[in-house]
Amino acid sequence: MEQEAPVGVRESGDSGRSFLSRLASAAAPLLVLASLAALPLFSPGPNAVRLLFVTLTLVTASVGWNLLGGFAGQISFGFAVFYGLGAYTAALSINGGIPPVLAFLLGAAVAALASLLVGLPTFRLKGPYFAIATIGVSEAVRVVMTNVPWTGGASGYRIIEKGRFLQLHHYYTALTLAALAVGISILVRRSKLGLALIAIREDQDAASDLGVNPFATKLLVHALAAALAGAAGGVYARYAAFIDPDGVFAFRNGIAILLMPIIGGVGTIWGPVIGAFVYGLIHEEVVAYFPQAHLLIFGSLLILIILFEPAGVVGLSNRLMRLFARERKS
Repeated sequence: MEQEAPVGVRESGDSGRSFLSRLASAAAPLLVLASLAALPLFSPGPNAVRLLFVTLTLVTASVGWNLLGGFAGQISFGFAVFYGLGAYTAALSINGGIPPVLAFLLGAAVAALASLLVGLPTFRLKGPYFAIATIGVSEAVRVVMTNVPWTGGASGYRIIEKGRFLQLHHYYTALTLAALAVGISILVRRSKLGLALIAIREDQDAASDLGVNPFATKLLVHALAAALAGAAGGVYARYAAFIDPDGVFAFRNGIAILLMPIIGGVGTIWGPVIGAFVYGLIHEEVVAYFPQAHLLIFGSLLILIILFEPAGVVGLSNRLMRLFARERKS
């Protein structure tokens, strides 16, 4: 009996620490959300608010890409197509007198529809062939939009919205959309759809044998991911008040949307969010100091992450936490 008491105490302590750990994990995202919501109260300045706004739109696009590229393992370079279509749809809708929220929904719907048109032929390809096909689609859409006269073609398209420009209104719109995107990601990951996507990522043939329809499942999650990217493009277009094909449909945007989840931790819930904040907060500085070499820098970063820490920032932090836990036990 005397020997069993310490074991019970130890188990109780482990249970208490486990409960506190789960509580901290659940509270941390809410704390971050509350901090971002309260940040404008401290008057950070218009440039800081603009930088955070852009970062939050990147969070939405990054989380959307992770649904397809992270959970399902389908590496796409073509998400600039959905981002750009969402931007142009929202811009045309707002100029047509449609309320902004409905314009964003229309942008998401057009992007989702486009994802079906892209996915129907390309999801019949596997491995690198799918990735190469998405590059071709992205560039083809950019060239087409450059020559469409009723959207301004290469000259771009300007949004003329009635009313005064309120930067904080745009900021909270982007924050709400980012929070919604993360919520959708959590729901998908914990649902049967999420399990089906992971099964497809691990072994598509085995998933098919177990009753999963890989083609239909990928089309579904592709549409959901594209809708998030399209909504993000619409929110950005309204803020910028001017868009052009070489801006929103640029191949570098597709690379950036792919790079952010990889930086943070592809296939995880919070990796795309962390990666978007890392990329969004340093991107402008890198471009300002290295205007001719910023793509080379980000490309090199991508290679280094894949070689030395494929799980990104999330994987690195988990590894450090396990190391710290082992040192404490010893």
